[in-house]
Parts: sequence; structure tokens; C-alpha cells
Amino acid sequence: MNGMSAREMTPAPFPNQTAWSVVLNARNADSQERRRHLDRLFSTYWKPVYWALIRSWKLEPNDAADLAQEFFLHLSEEGSLEDASPQRGRFRTFLRLKLHSLVVDELRRRSAQKRGGDRRFVPIDARELPETDRGGLSPEQRFDRDWALTLMHEAIRTLESGLKVERHETAFEAFRLCVLVQPPKTYRDCAEVLHIKESDVRNFVFRTRARLREVLRHLVRESVENDADASEELSYLLEIFNG
Repeated sequence: MNGMSAREMTPAPFPNQTAWSVVLNARNADSQERRRHLDRLFSTYWKPVYWALIRSWKLEPNDAADLAQEFFLHLSEEGSLEDASPQRGRFRTFLRLKLHSLVVDELRRRSAQKRGGDRRFVPIDARELPETDRGGLSPEQRFDRDWALTLMHEAIRTLESGLKVERHETAFEAFRLCVLVQPPKTYRDCAEVLHIKESDVRNFVFRTRARLREVLRHLVRESVENDADASEELSYLLEIFNG
């Protein structure tokens, strides 16, 4: 914990990597950072793909994890992302269509195909697999919700790491106690726990919530073409959580 006031919090600049730069670099076979960009895409979309295979295609968890591996291995092959373009819509829409096509083909030949060989598998930690389902949603809504949850978790991790580097641990802890934990603490209770003023708690929560929104905007901006699309996508993401 530290004793910095809420007024001293200033957002750190984001890396200059926006729009479809991650996707475009991932599909560029000549890019020296292609592997890193592919890993970024896979970490963002692996869980939505995994759940889509379970919910829409009725696969068992182990089969879904195996086929999700196959799907991203396919995407990592040169040329597989060539059809991905901001002019053709959002990247997750491209992924849904690509997944549908690949799964249909895969299920047709799966019994006769021997997978593996010398291809590289995407590292997946089984402990990171989702454990719960959500009823009442269409496959597209479920995919989008899992995408939103993945982005939110990444945004919170990024926010916490950034505030720690800036020595604003108290700000994040106030935000965690008053917003993230269930049930959330009152500002008064949080002030007593952190040994700070209630007004500082209120300011910390307000500023950290705004900071989280900016982190989310940056993450969303990586997969759309322009700022207007980013604003629309961010509104949709927040609508998912508020709905």
C-alpha cells in the first residue's frame, strides 16, 4: 500500500499498436514477431472457440480442447488469415465463420485423420478452462460473451500491473474491494480496511474505473478498423456485462 492521493494518478500511455495491426502482423509470414502476434490472438479467442465447440457442436470437453488446438494450428499456417480484413467485418465474425467451415470439414475426416506429426501445438493450461455454462443465449451471443469476459480479465490484469508499476497499489485495491469482489464493500468499509479517507476511496474508484475503460478501449481498438468502430465495440462489450 502507499499513501499517494487520488489526484496523483495519471494514466500511462498505451503501446502504439492499434487497429488490425495484430491480425495483419500475425498473417505476415515475413514478420519477425509473427509468433508473438499469433499467441496474442490465440490467448484472446481460445476460450470462446472452446465453448463454441461444446455448446454449438455438442463436443465433449476433451474433444473440444483437442479441436480448438486443431483450429488454431490451422490459423497459424501461412495463408490462413489472408481473408481476415477490417473491410470485411470484425475479426471475431471472421473467426466464427472460419471455425464453422473447419469443424464441418474436420468432423467429416476426423475418424480417418491422424493428427499431430511435427506441427506445433498451442500451449493450453488445463487449469484455465472455463467451468461454467450460461443458458438462454444463442451461439453467437455466447461466443461474444466469452470474448468479452476474456478481454475484461485481460484488462483487469493489465490495469493491476500498470498501477503497481506506477506505485498506485492502493488505488487498485480500493477498486477491487468496492467493485470487483462480491459482495462489494462500501466506501466507508473500504476506507477502514485501507486506512485512508472515504473521499480518497471514492476518487480512487472513480479514476480506476475510468482507467479500466481506457484499457478496454485499447484492447478493443486492436481488432477494429477505426476509432468509431472501437467506440461502438466498447459499448457493445459493456452492454454484454450490464445486460
